[in-house]
Amino acid sequence: MTTSPASGPGTAAAPPSGGGRARRLSGVRLQEYALVLVVIALFVAGSILKPDSFPTWDNVRNMLTQASVVGVLAIGMTFVIATAGIDLSVGSMVAAAGMFGGVLVDPEGSTLLFVFGALAFATALGSINAIAVAYGRVVPFIATLAMFSIARGIALLLNDKLPVGLLELNGGSFGDPAPFSLMWFGTGRILGIPVSVYVFLGVVVAGWLVLNRTRYGRYVVAVGGNREAARIAGVPVRRTILSVYVLSGLLAGVAAVLLCARLGSASPVSGNLYELDAIGAVVIGGTSLAGGRATIVGTFLGVLTFALIFSLMTQLDLSTEVQQVVKGAIVLGAVLIQRPEARL
Repeated sequence: MTTSPASGPGTAAAPPSGGGRARRLSGVRLQEYALVLVVIALFVAGSILKPDSFPTWDNVRNMLTQASVVGVLAIGMTFVIATAGIDLSVGSMVAAAGMFGGVLVDPEGSTLLFVFGALAFATALGSINAIAVAYGRVVPFIATLAMFSIARGIALLLNDKLPVGLLELNGGSFGDPAPFSLMWFGTGRILGIPVSVYVFLGVVVAGWLVLNRTRYGRYVVAVGGNREAARIAGVPVRRTILSVYVLSGLLAGVAAVLLCARLGSASPVSGNLYELDAIGAVVIGGTSLAGGRATIVGTFLGVLTFALIFSLMTQLDLSTEVQQVVKGAIVLGAVLIQRPEARL
């Protein structure tokens, strides 16, 4: 399909013609500005409803820490969706990568080995998705749905359905983790800000630069905007599609490290429905499910929006079931708002 806005400081897009270009750029910018207002409004609402707990620095820090895992996944998902693809396997890959890294190391072993193992395994799983979609011509929904099941099964098999304790890697602890221990990446702080938040922000900045300031970023949105036109223009379409799924796998590995670092263990049931959170943040942020339009800034704001909503619902003592209903409704609403040609 050929729906794609112009590129700009916060948004990458395949290059359409004059009038449509300006209109779409304006639309994406308005959506980003609207999300800024939504974030502010949610914070104000939470501060009014729960003045003693919601606006505190401890709560903000906890929100950002929890959002960092899904946020890293959402940046990878932005690249995938920009090519008119989808990755339903990222939550399962988080679990499988964490478990693989966990069984690879001794209880008091090397954080570096765990990180390398988790990143390598998640990247390998993402590469299987990539080959299936780019060269096997399997529909992304089907390929990644299959990996959703495969990766979850691997996570359960790796340690006979049991979690793996990682608390003591390189001197880790919940109270005062040693610098560069695994727990330090999850609960350590620099200038009062969690290390995991710095990692997330680093991924956001890197994603923005790649998408908006490199030829590769232009390739990604061109492939999503009009695959045949991109091929005629000399864009390596298959390699570009291959790369976004590999990237999604790699960032699932990063998310696995952050999650295991926060919990002090790897669990075969972790990451459940994280793919829905990531897709929701991307779509709410303004990246088109039809491909050809992507905004890292919007995804970042979408992550913050989700974090605020669920923190507020938790503090209002709403049940997990209600939160799941709200989450699904938000994603559905965001999809319906998008253009009719949006597709999975």
